[in-house]
Amino acid sequence: MQADEVSNIPMRKSTRLRSLVSDRFDQGKAIICPTAHDCVTARMWERAGCEFINVAGAAPTAVWTGEPECGVVTMTELANAAYRILGCVTIPGKVNIAQGGNALNVVRAVREYERAGAALMQVEDQASGHFGGFIPGKQIITIEEMTGKIQAACYAREDSDVLIAARTDAKLAAGGGTEEVIRRCHAYVEAGAELLMPHGIETIAEWKSLGAELRKIGVPLIASLSAGLLFTPKNQPRRDLLTPEQLGDMGWTVLAYANHVLHIQMTVARDYMRDLMTPPHDISGWFEDMMDNGERMAIMGQPEWRAIEEIFMPSEHTEKRYGHVRAQDNYVYDTLDEARESVRKTMARKGIRR
Repeated sequence: MQADEVSNIPMRKSTRLRSLVSDRFDQGKAIICPTAHDCVTARMWERAGCEFINVAGAAPTAVWTGEPECGVVTMTELANAAYRILGCVTIPGKVNIAQGGNALNVVRAVREYERAGAALMQVEDQASGHFGGFIPGKQIITIEEMTGKIQAACYAREDSDVLIAARTDAKLAAGGGTEEVIRRCHAYVEAGAELLMPHGIETIAEWKSLGAELRKIGVPLIASLSAGLLFTPKNQPRRDLLTPEQLGDMGWTVLAYANHVLHIQMTVARDYMRDLMTPPHDISGWFEDMMDNGERMAIMGQPEWRAIEEIFMPSEHTEKRYGHVRAQDNYVYDTLDEARESVRKTMARKGIRR
């Protein structure tokens, strides 16, 4: 293989993410990592400038199975979802190995998620029957069992740049607390974990003290800023929400904004459905600030498919299909020139002439 051919090979997502996390950890700055629960939200996060997405947790579980994250969803279901979501974007993604089981199950999960393209895999210390977010009733396994699962994950990965993280639910689990969190985090890093997520942090004082204490261990910290943490009932106290800059200053590197968009989408859908199904069934107010069809099609990649059609199919085909299109409908292809240029650049990189 020639040197110029090597330079045209895109860097693996795992390699890019490992470098990104390492750089931000050294700089003391944070990375925003929101949940993409389906292919559309993944594309939208990428267009918004997101560097790194989370494709695991309660939101993908809900969207792909219609079930809550309470131990009833299988690894195979979530691996299939991750395969679809990660395959439609160029940015790297994080997954959770959270369906319970022992070290044998972890080995199988790592292999499946690696095939799906995951760049970071998070092993968790909840017992079988994983409960998501801040659902009460969590139970945790022993440190010995969890360290074996971490080591099994390291054993199973083929791509050495894939990051292995460890999450502990010790703070909110029966018999847990912050001292148990710290004890477990030390043990998990000794077993091979390269990042840590202490789940269940609720106050500014906890973010600050645990961030300072755990950063001493020497690995990046993942902050769980889940929807379950923040979207509490109106009659209950709101938990503290810090800015990315504040969390970065407190020692947190990866900020996992888990499941926020699903909550927002469900809220909007509930209100729209209520208006449509309630007499006089007036939904006219919904169209003022609504995304138009051209923007929706651009997010889905329709202009790129049109450009591919023009370039690789006979000219008679495109003339027959598009020669008499109404002018007012062409807004669907507002970004067609950019799409043509992008396809041509890809062709040049791959040595395709047409």
